[in-house]
Amino acid sequence: MKQNNILYLLGSGRSGTTLLATILNSTNKVLTSGELHQFYTYFKNDSSCSCGDSVHKCTFWKKVIDDLNLPKDKIEICEKKQNNEEGHRYIPLILLGKKASPDYVISQKQLFNSITKHSKKQWILDSSKYIGRFLLLNQITGFNIKGIYVVRDVRGVINSFSKQVQTPRKPLNTIFYYLLTNFFGQLICWTNKNIIKVRYEDLVQNPNKTIETIYNNLLNSETENKTLNEEFKMPHIIGGNRLKTNKTIKIKKDNAWESIISRPKQILYYILCLPFMIINNYKI
Repeated sequence: MKQNNILYLLGSGRSGTTLLATILNSTNKVLTSGELHQFYTYFKNDSSCSCGDSVHKCTFWKKVIDDLNLPKDKIEICEKKQNNEEGHRYIPLILLGKKASPDYVISQKQLFNSITKHSKKQWILDSSKYIGRFLLLNQITGFNIKGIYVVRDVRGVINSFSKQVQTPRKPLNTIFYYLLTNFFGQLICWTNKNIIKVRYEDLVQNPNKTIETIYNNLLNSETENKTLNEEFKMPHIIGGNRLKTNKTIKIKKDNAWESIISRPKQILYYILCLPFMIINNYKI
């Protein structure tokens, strides 16, 4: 059986992870599978893959599900274990030494073994973003896991969450969420040599350089895709934002916040998130 090589996206939502994951899927060594912290929920509810088919009928996920061959009660146990062990509130406990439960370990080994079996690529990309999940997966023997910590100017994140689609958030709620996820994200990035940081703004400005950096510094390889296409086919993904319903995705810089958010509010949001804005070299 192939080794489970896992590439994991960390960071806050609305930071460009779907775009990055889709671009990486177009390269020669990475298969993007979506937000796998939702897999057992999708499995139980027979929810839709990004291709439009239910996961039980999807040409990719059907093979994974058939391999797992789990009864309904076991699926519910797997789902409950993920929900009860991966949440943000458990991050401090995990950092202090809390271990993943045996059932959790088994459920994740089964899942990644099956995905790896049906993939022709070397790395499986999990874009769950949950830092607790990254830490737990990192405990599992036989997993070679590396991370990409994705950051974005908080004002861009606030503007994206303000749209009345898919879990909108108010600005102050978004700022609290941003501070929480980036506090732990930056901490893990500083202390784990197998994580690199990618700024959304750098990705959309020079995607070729970003992908080359990921391959060279994280995957210890070179990508065969020296020049990326302008349009990328959406892979078979679990979870993800509203963009997953598109058949393709294009690289397009979203800086609408510069004109939508008033200048006083831009300054206020910047100050409220000051440490991370400075660390990540964002200008006021």
